[in-house]
Amino acid sequence: MAREPKTSLALPKIDTEEKSLDLRLRLKGKAAVDLTEYQAAYAEANGAIELEILASHILATFIEADKGFQAWRRGRAASAKGSAA
Repeated sequence: MAREPKTSLALPKIDTEEKSLDLRLRLKGKAAVDLTEYQAAYAEANGAIELEILASHILATFIEADKGFQAWRRGRAASAKGSAA
């Protein structure tokens, strides 16, 4: 019997051996439901993971993919180098 392919998620498998920072966050409504459902989809694709670890990686992936933020960050770094010279 052929095994069904795992769900293809934008978030890759997470390395849980990374350093961590405690952050309290309370989600309500759709955001809470969506995150819980994403956790279930992630578990199907990659195995169970704690919600706190998953949420931090979703946030990091979003920030990394935000081209506007990355351009802003590069601009700030360039200005800091220019003023230090």
